[in-house]
Amino acid sequence: MIALSARFPIAGRHHLRHAPSALKNLILLLLAMSLACGSALAQTSPADARRNGELLQSALADFDTKKYDDALKKLTELNDRNPGDPFVLNLFGAAYTRKKDYAKAKEYFDQSLEKVPDFFPAKFNLGELMFLQRQYAEALEFFNKMIEKDPRNELLQFKVFLCLLQLGKKEEAQKALGRVKYPGDTPAWYYSQAAWESKQGNNKKAVEYLTGAKYIFGPKTALFDE
Repeated sequence: MIALSARFPIAGRHHLRHAPSALKNLILLLLAMSLACGSALAQTSPADARRNGELLQSALADFDTKKYDDALKKLTELNDRNPGDPFVLNLFGAAYTRKKDYAKAKEYFDQSLEKVPDFFPAKFNLGELMFLQRQYAEALEFFNKMIEKDPRNELLQFKVFLCLLQLGKKEEAQKALGRVKYPGDTPAWYYSQAAWESKQGNNKKAVEYLTGAKYIFGPKTALFDE
């Protein structure tokens, strides 16, 4: 569940016309983020912004088709054009995570956080690296520290619950399950319920929750599907 958060320049909006629907929704989310945070990618000329937009859209399309080496080539050019941008560094880490090169991924997430210490996607992804390597106790401690500062974050609620579930802490997992917001702004509640039912061997019920989530949230389920 690696967070592919990045900056997509405003000048690149015209490229959305040919983007697949799922990718288009992701890019629109990145566009919204660009209004809230500063980044080197935004501080460019219109021509540079268009090229940055093309590179970023193409890299995200490579993620969508699992062409991670191709994505890395485009991110390298993007990084050459905008050295040290935390959004691009996070995407590097995401690509290496997908390639299961966790040591390299951590390097890039750490670099991203050196630029912006509270950059949520990179920080979240560090915890996710622990989870992917089955370091559930360490991941739980990490996500618990994050959720102390953001107790209403549904993604963090979900991850804390999953860690407890994987650690076999049934009572604590049930309590964490009860804290996942319903109805929420994300599919977290539905996926938490599905994970719980799956753990109990109720696969049919789990599928029902997942189906409901996809019906209600559509492309927003992509992050949770991982």
